[in-house]
Amino acid sequence: MILLVNDDGIDAPGLRALYRALRERTGQPVLAVAPDQERSGQSQAITLDRALLVTSRLEPGFFGFAVDGTPTDCVKLALTRLCPEPPELVVSGINRGPNVGRSIHYSGTLGAALEAAVEGYSALAVSQDKGAEHPDDAADLAAGWAVRLLSQARSGGRFRSLVVNLNCPATPATAWLPLRSARHGRSGFRESYRSLRTPGGHGWKLVGDWAAEPSSDADADDAALLSAGHPVVSLLHPDLNHDGALLAEVMP
Repeated sequence: MILLVNDDGIDAPGLRALYRALRERTGQPVLAVAPDQERSGQSQAITLDRALLVTSRLEPGFFGFAVDGTPTDCVKLALTRLCPEPPELVVSGINRGPNVGRSIHYSGTLGAALEAAVEGYSALAVSQDKGAEHPDDAADLAAGWAVRLLSQARSGGRFRSLVVNLNCPATPATAWLPLRSARHGRSGFRESYRSLRTPGGHGWKLVGDWAAEPSSDADADDAALLSAGHPVVSLLHPDLNHDGALLAEVMP
């Protein structure tokens, strides 16, 4: 079976498009476990101060569970309680907006996928750039590309404890450049805080515009290639260790 999660919520068009594609093209049972509302920007946050509420969602052509928690809550609860058997693969998405560059550190979509990798599962994260003229058609297209990668992600356990991170352009398929693999880069948002008056007083809201750092084609990172019009795939590892030799240089 395949476990499907996201951070945009169980009613998000991207999750529904991916659910349909997985059911129709893999022949595998799919269980959706997703937040009951949008929970973007949660990274790998978990809920510790209360019990999680779970509501089943049975609709024509769809079954899943809505959880009043974070994307990582959904993965942890699904793997330990809700899945009838260990999933062959965990898929997260389709996120509304790119998850390349620095954004992966904040993304609930990537947070859920990384949680699956931490637990020893192969994970696929799927995101799509914003600005599609027909968002539903664009989501179906991205879902199709995700399914193409599934056979590799599921093959022989080669990607166990890793995240295959797919990002698709928002342009029509006829304008897409070839699929590229790339390193995870450091591009991000031009961010600032906007002053706002709220019922509770004066506040500050984080706003920003996506900005990919320019680079030559030879060393282009994930953000640069996506901005140029390529669907791009990166391979991510949850291991945060650095070379211990550097630490040894400063040890007393």
